[in-house]
Amino acid sequence: MSTTTEYHTFSNPTGLSKAQLWMIATSAMLTELNKEFHDTLLPHHIYGTPARIKDSKQCLLRDWDIKDLEGLSDTLNYLHTQHTFSHVQQNWEHLSDLEFNQTQYAGINQEFSNLLNMVGDYQYDLKQSDYAWHYGRCSWIIRHSLFDGFITEEEAWNLLEENSRRIKDKFHSWENFGLSYMVGAQYWKRKEYAEISIKGHKNILTYLLTNKNSPWLNVDWNDFE
Repeated sequence: MSTTTEYHTFSNPTGLSKAQLWMIATSAMLTELNKEFHDTLLPHHIYGTPARIKDSKQCLLRDWDIKDLEGLSDTLNYLHTQHTFSHVQQNWEHLSDLEFNQTQYAGINQEFSNLLNMVGDYQYDLKQSDYAWHYGRCSWIIRHSLFDGFITEEEAWNLLEENSRRIKDKFHSWENFGLSYMVGAQYWKRKEYAEISIKGHKNILTYLLTNKNSPWLNVDWNDFE
């Protein structure tokens, strides 16, 4: 049996509770990007080969400087306290349409112009800013830290629960959470803000909001309290 076909089927093979599935579902954007399991705590379920563990460890070390529990703790604290697009929103979202248009073409660099476009696109409609981009990646990192042997299963659930409470306190639906994650992806690509630069993330969000095997359609937003 291959993960390339089975990861798409949401079947809860290890009998997790709805609340546990909810916590895992907060990692869905990055989980789907990497073609991993949405319904097991371990990202590769029972298919965790030595090669996959090696790749996962290399990824956490390269991208997040994580090689043990201390590195994981530092990274989670960093992501939980990040304020990226929210600062841009606070500074510019109260501009009028005329002011937006004038400022965008005031000879400022392209990155700043792209950020103003983002603010205009989401003006007043995204109070949660791009926090899902930070919190969602925390969930994925926690799952991989368990997979790599840096933490125990109990520690993984405790960290996921803490992260999930941050998410539940700030968001009110999977759609709301997914849009915020998308904005984070756009901010990350702000130097080349265009549809093609985030097409992959957009396709994943569409899948998660519409496909019958999506965790977001199998786990209700209110399944975690």
